[in-house]
Amino acid sequence: MKFKLITSFLLGVVLSVAAFADTLTLKENHPETYTVVKGDTLWDISAHFLNTPWLWPRLWQANSQIENPHLIYPGDVLTLIWINGEPQLTRKRLKKLSPTPRLEEKREAIPTIPLTAISAFLSKDHVINPDLLKSAPRLLGDAMATPRFFEGDIFYGQGQYDKYKLYGVYRLGDRYVDSKTGEFLGTELTFIGHSQVSKSPNVTGTEKVTPHDFLKSSREARQGDLILPIPEHESFPSYFLPQAVPVSTKGEIIAALNNASVIGKWDVVVINKGKREKIKIGSMFSILQSGPGILIDSKKIIYHDDGTKFAQLSDADLVIPAERVGELMVFKVYEKVSIALVMRSTNTMGAHYKIQGLEF
Repeated sequence: MKFKLITSFLLGVVLSVAAFADTLTLKENHPETYTVVKGDTLWDISAHFLNTPWLWPRLWQANSQIENPHLIYPGDVLTLIWINGEPQLTRKRLKKLSPTPRLEEKREAIPTIPLTAISAFLSKDHVINPDLLKSAPRLLGDAMATPRFFEGDIFYGQGQYDKYKLYGVYRLGDRYVDSKTGEFLGTELTFIGHSQVSKSPNVTGTEKVTPHDFLKSSREARQGDLILPIPEHESFPSYFLPQAVPVSTKGEIIAALNNASVIGKWDVVVINKGKREKIKIGSMFSILQSGPGILIDSKKIIYHDDGTKFAQLSDADLVIPAERVGELMVFKVYEKVSIALVMRSTNTMGAHYKIQGLEF
């Protein structure tokens, strides 16, 4: 019985290693055609055809019929063809009947990934060294000593502000620390809402304080929150091209940014790899779950069913190989950390799951 256990264990090692070979393989029951619908993403469409949807660019490469896969619209019919032994997608555009048949150009092309899942984190939330904010102005309160503020309220900010600019109210959140080295990686800077110098005739400022209209909020503001200018031209790509990462690049998920107690598909996470490790927007990582190990008995001895000794294992032999349980893609990069979107998960996960670069 225990011999079968070891045989199954070794077979699992082989299968685990084989699972990391990313090749362009079609799903067993893949469609021959697919009609793009509103809400689709390039990732979703590829998942209909491929076992490895992060390889979606290869479905369009070297195909002159789809010169730019980002310009695919609802109503387009995609057909699977083969070019030089590789599966490719070709497109037939939706036509609208009119006195003169013409091509209907739709306004919004489909994105790579669901932007709604990451829009709140693109230009508002940040990871920063809090020492840089020691002299930043703070939310002081109001004449009624109100401790909390909501959209539509007026509060006073410390110092002087440009009345033509938009400001953001922020709060320092979790401190990120590398669980292995203990290195401080940065502090989450959470976006609370927008404010602007108040236009109300009922309030006035001084040299030391300025009244603000709380224009729009995602949560309540509090006394002591930071008031910082919103970058006017901060922009991020609408399309994220998956980037291979060497498998030698290893790290871990250190937090979930949407306050999730468990992590799954489309959740936003922080990883302990950033610019210093040459991580880029689009970098792909495998998410790994490490087993606790196996223990046959207290002396680490495996026995045959008849009770005779089969083998004695070392500590290294008792470590179960990591199992790949999903993938994530980076969409925002800082010096020591990056923010990523979980693209696939086979089960629920949590912080401190290991990650490894994904080569393809």
